[in-house]
Parts: sequence; structure tokens; C-alpha cells
Amino acid sequence: MSGNNHLKRKLLNRERVLGCFLLSGSSDNAEVLAHAGFDFLLIDHEHGSGSRGDAIAQMRAVKGTPTASMLRIPSLDPGYIKRVLDAGVQCILCPMIESASAAKAVVEACWFPPYGARGAGGATRASAYGYDADSANRVQDELLIAVQIESVNGIEQIEEIAAVAGIDLLFLGPRDLSASIGKLGRFEDPEVLAIVARAEAAILRSGKRLGSVVYPGRTPAQMFERGYDLLIGGSDIGFLVEGARRAISAGPTHWKEIVDERNHTNPGE
Repeated sequence: MSGNNHLKRKLLNRERVLGCFLLSGSSDNAEVLAHAGFDFLLIDHEHGSGSRGDAIAQMRAVKGTPTASMLRIPSLDPGYIKRVLDAGVQCILCPMIESASAAKAVVEACWFPPYGARGAGGATRASAYGYDADSANRVQDELLIAVQIESVNGIEQIEEIAAVAGIDLLFLGPRDLSASIGKLGRFEDPEVLAIVARAEAAILRSGKRLGSVVYPGRTPAQMFERGYDLLIGGSDIGFLVEGARRAISAGPTHWKEIVDERNHTNPGE
């Protein structure tokens, strides 16, 4: 019952999916990465630089490919959720959820009455500008709603959060989880590993889908083997930085040789 939401259908079918962050607002980056073959691209409005208009352009850029789009909102803000859903977002991720009541508030902001509290617009992009008059009746089936667990408080309430109707996937944020116990970025610390393992086990028991970033020192295959259904393996900005570093890794001498050779071949250029 996931309609034309290909990412939700894959997850319901227990397929494992790999994506990456879009930290920039670039539709070109989105198009390049979609053609690379990722299952989905996560447009990041929590830490990224893009706007709602950029997100629409990015969704259009990937529309002609098998790659799905997802959007992480900055915080639990019903007004923001309404605007991006009206813009056509079908998969939404809300960060820093620490209670079942907060998880319910996310669902209520996504669903129309009587099941939720989302305000109904008319000619929105989500309704094909009014041409798809039945779109509002399919929201519960077609939207993928994910919440991010990234604090000790969230871990303490994880069973209750996972039990909330409408939540499809729980996404672990290891960086903020480690920071919440004063061990930012220490992903191999025994206490951090224990907290992550506890969260993984609770989510897997719940029957909801489990997602995260690919942890440092791990491969996607290793994490899928642990039970993850959805993973993020990098970002557009990260890939750009990595490529730039690799290009200059030979050092100034190498670049001088290239310039000297070019000048010798094309004197006076």
C-alpha cells in the first residue's frame, strides 16, 4: 500500500537501501548522484544549506531516475513539515525525537484530519497542483515517516517511540548519541557501542525499519548484516572534498610538472 513511493515499497518488502546526504542545495549534485545509482538521496535541511525551492529543484532532478528523494527537516515544526510535504516530499526524517509524544506529533503533522492535524492546501505540488484530487486520501499509505534517535533520552524511550502508529523507520544518529554521553565522535568507545547495540536490538524487536549512517570503520555490507534496512554512505560535499584531496595528493611538485609540461607544449599560452 505504498503507492508510487518507491522507497517505502522497497522497505516494506525488506529490501535494503543505500543513499547519501545532499548537504548542498545543488540540483546538479542531486542529478549526478541519482545517476550514480543510489537508492535514495537525503536532502538535509537540518545541517545542509538548501532551501525549500532548492529541494523542489533537487526532487525534479532525480525524478527521471530510479533514485528516491527524502528530506530531513530542521526540527519538529508542524509548519515546516506542512510546507515541505505540500512541496511534494514523500519521505521525511525528523531529528532528535526523545519521546513517544514527540513521535506522535510528527505523525500528526504529516497526516490530515481525522488522523492528524495537517492543514489541507489546494493546488500544491504534492497534489499535482490540484490535478490529483485524491492525493490527500493516500497520504497514510504513501508517506514514509522516519524519526531520528540520537540521545540517551531517546534511547530510554525507544520502545515507546517504535510503538507509535505511523512511524515507519527509526534512524540512529551515532554522532549525537556519542555526544549525549560526553564522548563525541568516539564511536569505538565501549559505552557508545553498548548504547547503539541496545537501540538496534529494540528497533529490530519492534518490527519497524532500522536506519543510520555507515559508521566509521564499517562497510554497508557489515551494517546490513547487523539488521539495518537503510543506510547513508556519504554526502555530495564529502565526495567533492574527497575527490579534491585525492587530486592534489601528489603535492606541489606534481602540479608544477603538469604546468611546466603544458607551457613547454604550448609556449606563450
